[in-house]
Amino acid sequence: MRRFAKIALVTAFALAVVGGSLPAGAVQPPHEGTQNIKLLGNVPSSGFRDSDLAFDGKLAYAGNYGGFRVIDISEPENPQVITSFPCNGAQSDPSVYGGLLFQSVDTPQSHGRCDSTNVTASTPGMFEGIRIFDVSDPANPVHLRSVATDCGSHTHTLVPDGDRVFVYVSSYPLGAAALGPNCVRQEDGGGHNKISIIEVPLDEPTEATVSPYFLDEGTEWATYLGAFTFRACHDISVHTAINRAAAACLSEGQIWDISDPANPEFMYRYDNPNIRPENVDLFHSASFSWDGEVVAFGDESGGGGAARCVDPDDNQGRIWFLNLESGAELTSFKIPRSEPGTCTMHNFNFMPTRKGQKVLVSSSYTGGTTVVDVDALIGGASEADAEIAWFKGEGDNAWSSYWYNGHIYTNGFRGVDVLLLSDKVRAMARKLPMLNPQTQENLIG
Repeated sequence: MRRFAKIALVTAFALAVVGGSLPAGAVQPPHEGTQNIKLLGNVPSSGFRDSDLAFDGKLAYAGNYGGFRVIDISEPENPQVITSFPCNGAQSDPSVYGGLLFQSVDTPQSHGRCDSTNVTASTPGMFEGIRIFDVSDPANPVHLRSVATDCGSHTHTLVPDGDRVFVYVSSYPLGAAALGPNCVRQEDGGGHNKISIIEVPLDEPTEATVSPYFLDEGTEWATYLGAFTFRACHDISVHTAINRAAAACLSEGQIWDISDPANPEFMYRYDNPNIRPENVDLFHSASFSWDGEVVAFGDESGGGGAARCVDPDDNQGRIWFLNLESGAELTSFKIPRSEPGTCTMHNFNFMPTRKGQKVLVSSSYTGGTTVVDVDALIGGASEADAEIAWFKGEGDNAWSSYWYNGHIYTNGFRGVDVLLLSDKVRAMARKLPMLNPQTQENLIG
């Protein structure tokens, strides 16, 4: 067993965390987990469904279904909300770059402005896609433009390229709520079958343009819920230092060459027989190790609405690790304990370690947050022995858990938690000037 692996269940607390730090010497609020990880601070939930995170310097941008929040994390034990910016439109995943913020909108809106309301896809003048904001003054975001994309924007990924940035927009027609405009068209092969690529000049972001990128013809047609048959991607991660993208395309993973970011080129696919659409298994997220050797694909089995961690030994809801160059499957991971709630591995990233150690931080909904030694897993260690730490706060339902500059930040039902990991790997991690978790710009090894 790893050092510090003894389970700690704290049942009493001296302070209910309503925002900011815990006083020195305060007992940790009720939680389960290992002794080497603790809660430093918390920003309570926005009151909407809280979604993804992005970071720029000492600021965190936390999305929610009603907009986004800008949070000062200069004192991680005392995070402070700078602004809570209302801008309706699920699921509101944010990315930041060059003083701009990009917001995904995948629910039909009455119009593209922030005071929109949810409508049906057939509503004249409705909007789905990407909103662009000027956040050079983080306390006063300014909406610059709304860029409509076919089938909306469930998630998006930034690809910086000099004086412009490309936005890879992932969307898919899975379920009635996702059936926005142009999700299924005969000219696209009868299914969505593509991503949208938005090109944004950084000095003139209102001049953004949109082009389609059609998926490889060999991409599997998958049928979900017995009714929706299509080819599409849920999320994409890029490593610009090696010109690679990892596309989580629901029933399969794909690797693309993005040497020309406006025109990705399909390289190979990862087809895992455990990912079965009839069971609502789907590749949801992807991430690269910072040395570019390993790529991880996560299966959001059950679509985030099922208990897929009850049996820690089955093959549903796992993260699968591949050798990037060869595509060979190396190992997999899911939390090594039975969790009866809504649970599957969800959003994750690798720690940027100086010597190439491969350590992953991941959310797992009601399973909380986990830290995993991927090198140990590849070397044959059990999941329990490879798990460095885990934390599950009272009422936890972690949507996103990421490592950033010495701490773990999570967003979910509890709002934004700031966690401190006490392990030797913490000292090995580099600090970054900014981080969009789906965009890795540095080769670190």
